[in-house]
Amino acid sequence: MRSLTCEKPAGFSRQKISLNRWCYIAEAGLEYLISLLITDSFLALLLTENGVPDSAAGVITELSSFAFSAQLLSVFFHKRGSVKRFVTVLHLINQLAFMLLYFIPVFDIPSSFKAVLIVILFLGGQLIANAVSPYKISWLMTYVPDDSRGKFTANKEIISLAAGTVFSMAMGSISDFYRENGSENTYFVICGATIFVLALLHTLSVLMVKEDYIKQERNSPNVGFSETVKKTFSDKVLLKIILIDVIWNFSSKLSIAYYGVYKNNELGFTMKYVAFLSLVSAVSRIAFSRFFGKFADRYSWRRMLEICFVIASFSFFINIFTVPSNGKWLFAAYSCIYAVSMAGINSGLMNIIFDYVSPDDRAAALGIKSAFGGTAGFISSFVGGYIVYITQTNNNSLFGFHVYGQQILSALTFILCLCLVAYMHIVFKKRIK
Repeated sequence: MRSLTCEKPAGFSRQKISLNRWCYIAEAGLEYLISLLITDSFLALLLTENGVPDSAAGVITELSSFAFSAQLLSVFFHKRGSVKRFVTVLHLINQLAFMLLYFIPVFDIPSSFKAVLIVILFLGGQLIANAVSPYKISWLMTYVPDDSRGKFTANKEIISLAAGTVFSMAMGSISDFYRENGSENTYFVICGATIFVLALLHTLSVLMVKEDYIKQERNSPNVGFSETVKKTFSDKVLLKIILIDVIWNFSSKLSIAYYGVYKNNELGFTMKYVAFLSLVSAVSRIAFSRFFGKFADRYSWRRMLEICFVIASFSFFINIFTVPSNGKWLFAAYSCIYAVSMAGINSGLMNIIFDYVSPDDRAAALGIKSAFGGTAGFISSFVGGYIVYITQTNNNSLFGFHVYGQQILSALTFILCLCLVAYMHIVFKKRIK
């Protein structure tokens, strides 16, 4: 496969390529910090404080998965003109939408109206972010040699996770302080202001990238939607890769969508303890990121993903037994083990596309894969919400046993993850080496 990174135009110095890689690392880190405030317990707190019930909170949380469908935009056309301008402007808009989320609680309006505004801003921001993602990734990854993508991705994630750990601890402590003093609205305003500052820094990190290097992408021919879809669905290997994403997102989001409210409500974790869980998770993930990156570079992303999915299934198995009496310890164990699996899964699901798709088709392939996977995750949130609702209406009882909905979801996810491992081992062993 021909790599864009090997076709450096005359005059484009090694220093400029190095600068672009560092800008990419900074961009990813700043985007990750913003994402922390609109996911998991931070988002769950915003939702519950605005009167959103648990069963609905999980569905709203997984609107981010549904928003992956916006990546189908990458199928309609190959981006022409300035990729940097496109990424910069739309990312700024989506991040400002996330900022406005945290100002909603300040206004004295009915809870139902607040919930509607949260959905509009959250979904709108996620849709825009996902419309940008395939172009941004395929653009910025051209500055990374194919034979070192694992190492680079690991380094990028390690820096993001390290910064995110400190950030989560700080925001968790601030949250607990203002909640104990009955000033939740002050905390929400601080979160909104923080996102605004991070959005400005994120914009600067993208503006600093030198775009000359990607002139091939600017001059690439426009390809029709039907032609791209036909090409994608006639590629049997790519279809198998897409199915990995679908199974993983459906199974994992089935449970993860409801872990945020589980931690805040049934398990009774403080935001400071939630931040501590982020700390131990980040340390666990950092410890294995470079290992999995080097493993994938040496062997294959397929082999690395199989190992990581096995680890992930074990983490969900632990949460089958997580209840308030042992929650702090077992959920911490789950968090660490799941983080180890994500040290490989997060990068693996992206990089496996780069192994088997030509540079001109990568944005479309990433868009289709993410759209199908995200839609599967969103659908699973409805299934999970129904299970949580039924369990709660039955006073958390199943066949005479006291059980929480999240325990049932964890059991289902565990089984589905094992099915995914079997699927990869049987179907992919001969097709992808």
